[in-house]
Amino acid sequence: MTGATGFVGSHLASVLLSGGWRVKAVVRASSSPARIPRGCAVERTGFDEPAALRSAMEGADAVFHIAGATSARCQEEFDSANALVTRAVAGAWRDSAPSAPFMLVSSQSAAGPCGEGPLTPYGRSKLAAEAVLRRCDGEWVIIRPPAVFGPGDDATSPIFRMALKGLFFSPSGSGSGFSLVYVKDLAALLACLPDNASARRVTLEPSYGRIIGWKEFRRALEVAAGRRLLHLVMPAPMVVAAGFLSETAGALTGRCPVFDRHKSREFLASGWTCNVEPVERLTGWKASTPLEEALRETVEWARGAKRAGS
Repeated sequence: MTGATGFVGSHLASVLLSGGWRVKAVVRASSSPARIPRGCAVERTGFDEPAALRSAMEGADAVFHIAGATSARCQEEFDSANALVTRAVAGAWRDSAPSAPFMLVSSQSAAGPCGEGPLTPYGRSKLAAEAVLRRCDGEWVIIRPPAVFGPGDDATSPIFRMALKGLFFSPSGSGSGFSLVYVKDLAALLACLPDNASARRVTLEPSYGRIIGWKEFRRALEVAAGRRLLHLVMPAPMVVAAGFLSETAGALTGRCPVFDRHKSREFLASGWTCNVEPVERLTGWKASTPLEEALRETVEWARGAKRAGS
């Protein structure tokens, strides 16, 4: 497995370990092991070291490629972290474990709104990574989750921290909405794929199976937080301006912001889809954690993280 040091990967590693799998986490030498669950074997190598990658995959019964970048300074950095690394990992898979199923965790951003193509450099790099895998022989599965949330996610934690303060922000436009999947439900799907021979050479889009509007999300978050939230609606130009400001601040500080002018376009876009029929038909998987319960668990994590940091 790559990506065991991250949000989705650490949750998946825990599920696999509890299911009796032996998990080998392939990580960069510079990566922090803090999130890797106890019980994983850890092998440190560079994704630009083909021989080391081939050695790490020898004898694998399944390969999960989850590692990637969600923030970068430019398209080239995204392509390097997502498409080129996928090519390296897939090459090692073909050489060392060609009979093992290969699961690539991509993103709904690769499809874009209405499935008409990505809007962001991140989405384009994920689509390029998918293209790498589609050219491969063997048994592979591409998983395109929408926005993933849950305990441990630094990217969405500001939403829950603001909710604890009684605030909720959303863009203007009553027709906008988004698709979601809870990280524990996503991990359960990923864990079942190695043993599911019917789900091969397909693209799966797990989610709650509906577009969730901002008002519905706010109401569910109010239940989870146990308090009313002041709903502040941001006009579209303000959302775009926030993306530019975040990007400018990142350039000045040398950091890569998760939210930038490109992400603001996704944030405002309508036409996101949630076709769960293939994943339900091929795997029997359904999102089993009610939205309110999933949000409650995430709020409790955010509350605990806030106390730990105070």
